[in-house]
Formats: sequence, structure tokens, C-alpha cells
Amino acid sequence: MRAGHDVLGQAQTGTGKTAGFGIPLIETMDTSRRAVQAIVLVPTRELCIQVAEELTSLGQYTGVRVLAVYGGVGLGRQIDALARGIHVVVGTPGRVEDLIQRGSLRLGDVRFAILDEADRMLDVGFLPAIEAILRRTPPTRQTALFSATIPNEIQGLAHRQMRDPVTVTITPERATVDEIEQRIERVPDGDKLAALRTYLDDNSCYLALVFRRTTHKSDRLAHDLERLGYKVGVLHGRRSQPQRERVLAQLKRGDIQALVATDIAARGLDITGLTHVFNYDLPDTPETYVHRIGRTGRAGAEGTAITFVAPEDEEDLRAIERYLARRREGDQAAGQPSTTSRQSGGRGRRTATQDARRPAARQNQDSRQPSRQSQEGQRPAARQDQNDRRPAVQRDEPHQRPAGERQTRSDVPRFVKGAPPTRTPGSGGGSGSQQGAPGAPFSGQGRRRRRSGAPRPAGAPAQ
Repeated sequence: MRAGHDVLGQAQTGTGKTAGFGIPLIETMDTSRRAVQAIVLVPTRELCIQVAEELTSLGQYTGVRVLAVYGGVGLGRQIDALARGIHVVVGTPGRVEDLIQRGSLRLGDVRFAILDEADRMLDVGFLPAIEAILRRTPPTRQTALFSATIPNEIQGLAHRQMRDPVTVTITPERATVDEIEQRIERVPDGDKLAALRTYLDDNSCYLALVFRRTTHKSDRLAHDLERLGYKVGVLHGRRSQPQRERVLAQLKRGDIQALVATDIAARGLDITGLTHVFNYDLPDTPETYVHRIGRTGRAGAEGTAITFVAPEDEEDLRAIERYLARRREGDQAAGQPSTTSRQSGGRGRRTATQDARRPAARQNQDSRQPSRQSQEGQRPAARQDQNDRRPAVQRDEPHQRPAGERQTRSDVPRFVKGAPPTRTPGSGGGSGSQQGAPGAPFSGQGRRRRRSGAPRPAGAPAQ
């Protein structure tokens, strides 16, 4: 960034992305001007406050003024601060777009546009707002995009909004998940609260972050813990902004022992002194698991992540294990701790790390997929095994009739008591197959009259 290039940066959580763009940003600010010279877009209110505080700390002796703008609070103070003069605006896309439409925020003098946690912003649907905001900035601006992952949508955004970017991929010598002690506790869902209390009562658990899937479950768990005497905070999307800020302040002061949160706290949030992360509920995706446990063990520190697994969670657990195995294989294939590449055109940019990782991943995928011939050879046996596992329904052998002879009532098989009525070829049963006492011969009462013509072939649906 100091050289003036657009930057597409990929790094794992906890590797200092904010300082990576914050230091050169502060160094190039012209404090003699009151205009907004840099815009930083982030996905959540909590990350907005955190980034603004860090930039303020970096520029505390330079005279650079930083403002955080986000929803959930009144517009008055933010509009007044912009009128007094701000150099760097850190905001969520929704509130930034609102201030632009009101005429309170003008981006005509912006020289730097930063997108932090860009993949998360795209996940929550901020892409139209992001591009609308960038269109308000001069085309000569310098753009930097930082993200933990670079999916196709991010590459497309970079192609449209960046000029010949330098792609930087940072892979630590030890992966973040390897820095963290990970444990699996197999407990029924009804025993998870007791298991959590066992860990919270341990002196080594100084500060814990407990993840739940929904806001309702988060509130209920926090209520149960408070009733048992624990000091607990709650953080999720339905909390008002004053409540969120109060919880973050309690975290910084060390007033609470545990924070119960949804995945809103899984990305970008830096909690000082966090020793334990609990996956009370398994996440929706394996990628979210990595971001969850990445709240601890940040910047090379050690941490502990404990996942409670109920019997119904085994399949999701296996998906996480397969994902972590692929990550380790990719890290081993990458070789270099960090790489930088420069390619023209924007689209189709690859780092050396990505090029090395791609063949290994494809080879592993091919080795896991059996050939079509082997699958064809296994199908009859698998089908036979499936048939063997079906519950047996005992029935009399149907009488063999010469071709063309009509079926008589004596040819209809009897149903065994307790077995579900099963249609047999030529039986022609309709609703009458469910009448009569169980175990009694099929009476044919209530049976629909069959159309004239040839008997219905085997397996054909009832008319």
C-alpha cells in the first residue's frame, strides 16, 4: 500500500490484517484538510467499533481523526462529527449509504477505500451497497480488500473495482487451528449445561465465549447461567446497540466470565484474554467452525476450543473433520509461509500458494471418488443388502395362472396380522385393502371397479 498499489490480501483470522492496512493509511493522511480521505467498510457494528478504536490508537499522535458510523444508534452525533471534520470513516455499508443519501457524508476526496472482512460482507448481502459506495469515490482511489477467504464473488468484485491489484496471501508457519487445543465432548443435548458448568468452574477458564445457533437459544442459555450465579453477557443480532456496547465494555473491564453469542461474534471480533471457546451448538458450516475457534489463540497465543457433540451431531462433526484435514493437506502443499504476486487484468489472479494447493486438492478429490465401473459393480450387492434390511412381510405364494385367465377371489393373498397391506401384481386393491379386521382374508368390500381391458401390469399405480 505504501507503493500506491491496489491490494487483495488474504490472511487467516488473528494475523493482524487491521494493522496491515491501518499503519500505511495513517501515515498518508493529510491532517491539514478536513475532508474524508479514507473509507473503511466492515460487516458488523462490533467490528466497526473495534477497527475505529485500533486506528485511533495507531494515529493518536498524528492528529488523524477517525469516526465509526453504524446503525442502531441516532444519526445526530455522527452527522455533527462529520460536519466538524473527519479524516477516516469506518462504517457498516448500510449506515454509510444512509449518510451519503442524506448528504452528510461526501466521498469526493477519498484517496483510500478499504474493505475488511469482505467475504463476510458479501455473505450478508452487502454487495450492492458496497459497489454503490465505491461508485461515489474517485476512480483514482487506492483500493485494498482484506479477507480470510477469497471466493469467486470476491474475485469478481476485485475485477470490477480494483486496478491491477497485488495479491498477497499470508499463511502462518503454524495454522491458527493448530495453535488451539481442540477437544470433543460427546454429551446428550440435555447434559450440555452441566458439562459447560464443569469447565466454567475451572480456574483456568478465565474468559469464555459460548456459541449458539440462534438468538433464542443464546438468551435462554444466558438466563440459565445467570440463574446459577454466573456473570454472563449476551451478544446477537436482536440486541440493541446500547446493549451491545455495554457487553463489549464489560468484556474489556473483565466484569463477566462468559459471553453467549451467535455467529455474529465469529468474525473479526478481538477479545483480549479469551481463554476458551465453546461450541455449545455445532455451526452451520465447517468454515464457521474455524472462525469461531479463531476468537482464541490470536496473534500466536494459545487457546482452548471445546465442542459439545450430541448423537444427532455426528454427521456435522465428520464434515468438520474432513474440512480440517483438507486444510492441513493444502497447507502442506503450499510450502511457502507467504507469497505475493502481481498479474494484470485483475480477474483470474492466482498466488503461488493457490497454484500449489490446487493440484493437491484435485488429486485428493479424485482419489476419493471411485470409478464408474466400480460403482456399477457394487450396485447389485448394495441393493441386495438394502432389500435384506427391509422388514419382512409374510404372505402366501400367489397361485400360478395360465396366461389370459382372470383372477378369482381365492387367488388373492391373505395378510398376516400386524403387517401393512401390500399390493401384489394383479390384486387390483383400492381402498378395500385397508378394510376388515387385521389377519382376516381380503374381502374385496369397497374395492374400486377396475376398468375393462387387460389386467394392470405389475408395479403400475392404482387408477
